[in-house]
Amino acid sequence: MILVRYVLKELIAPFLASLFGITFLFVVDFLVKILDNVLSKGLPASTVLEIFVLNLAWMLSLSIPMAVLVSCLMAFGRMSGDQEITAVKAAGVSPLSLIRPVFVVGMLLSVLLMLFNNWVLPEANHRSVELMNAVSRKKPHVFIDAGKLITQFPDVQLWVSRIDPSSGTLYGIQVFELEHKGPPRIVYADSASMEYVDNGATLMFKLRSGETHVVDADDPSNYFRIRFFAQDLALKNVDDRLERRSRSYRSDREMPVEMMLDVVHDAEARYDTALMEAKERRLSSLYELRARLELDTIVPSDAKSTYEAGDSNKVIRSLTKIRMNEMSVLRTTERLYGRMETEKKRSAQYLVEIHKKFSTSAACLVFILIGAPLGIMARKGGIGTGIIYSLAFFVIFWVCLIGGENLADRLIISPELAMWAPNIIIGAFGIFITIAMVRDRFSGDSKFFRAIHKVGYIFTFFTRRFG
Repeated sequence: MILVRYVLKELIAPFLASLFGITFLFVVDFLVKILDNVLSKGLPASTVLEIFVLNLAWMLSLSIPMAVLVSCLMAFGRMSGDQEITAVKAAGVSPLSLIRPVFVVGMLLSVLLMLFNNWVLPEANHRSVELMNAVSRKKPHVFIDAGKLITQFPDVQLWVSRIDPSSGTLYGIQVFELEHKGPPRIVYADSASMEYVDNGATLMFKLRSGETHVVDADDPSNYFRIRFFAQDLALKNVDDRLERRSRSYRSDREMPVEMMLDVVHDAEARYDTALMEAKERRLSSLYELRARLELDTIVPSDAKSTYEAGDSNKVIRSLTKIRMNEMSVLRTTERLYGRMETEKKRSAQYLVEIHKKFSTSAACLVFILIGAPLGIMARKGGIGTGIIYSLAFFVIFWVCLIGGENLADRLIISPELAMWAPNIIIGAFGIFITIAMVRDRFSGDSKFFRAIHKVGYIFTFFTRRFG
């Protein structure tokens, strides 16, 4: 029991240090991406802190399994380097006895991470999206970039070809006002300036030298082209205040497993309905085709009898009807199979997210299976050893996970295989080196570890150079 407490105590400090370090890297990358837009909005410190806290959820979901691997390599590597593992072996205690309590703690951590990924993470993602949508509605003009379609304004889309950095004048303006009925109203202007009116509730565009193109919604044959020298365009509901709105729609990363299973069942039901409809349409058309052929004597009723040509006009009419009917049925069948493929992809997308919640949580166990025996046999401790050995496995795991997700979304492989393949690959390697550790086949100076050390240095070099 004393040995168990000692091993667990040795893991706490490396785990917390690596967790802080990895999470800090995610935080820096996140701040670099959003800092400019957030600062330009003039948000209060409390809102900025809320954005950070909500996005901290997905960072912890990724960094906790990584921290487990780094801490196992550091702790067991230090004990092995200080000959503590050798002393334990001399006392007749198997190294597996040291790994067993860590594995039990890893199981508990995996369960907690599964609950976190299923309940806390989706809700945090949902609130983060709502908050960022509210932020995008506050001072939306900061999103106006040249050569980019701006969709932040309600019912209006905007395109700007060039922006004068000194005066802020917009050039090459195209405004698409989305009407509730009929095609959009399109406004072209050579230049425009912007200013806030009504205490910041309305953004006024002063357009210069342009045209307005309008199609009559009641009679599309009526097309109006109106030229103007100067025209004001007011975009309502553009509030300078941060206005939060509830959002009922949730994406797959904003749903717990229960909600995603409902979506999967709905997609499967729609797929079965489309499949039955396609079969019924196709089979009925084949039966109808057979009856029409026999009725028009294009195909003899007796297969052994000799065919005698009938009225050529009658044959042509029959073939024309058959051709038109087959073309109609083919279009219907293609449309139904398109629906089937869409529903199958929707089901696969949500199944991927379901299995990802569990596979990333189970990665804690897989990384213990890798980190503990690797650290014992490497006989080196410290943060350098943990980073070098961990980096290769991090890259392999996440490349397999992201690549598998893309393949599963394209229906090339099953969602189950796509999300669990990284755990299977790394877990199999972990079992191999665990057996090697028990048999004491490899040491830190063996060719095996020299190869892993070189691979780790290669990953570190390319990450620093191109990352």
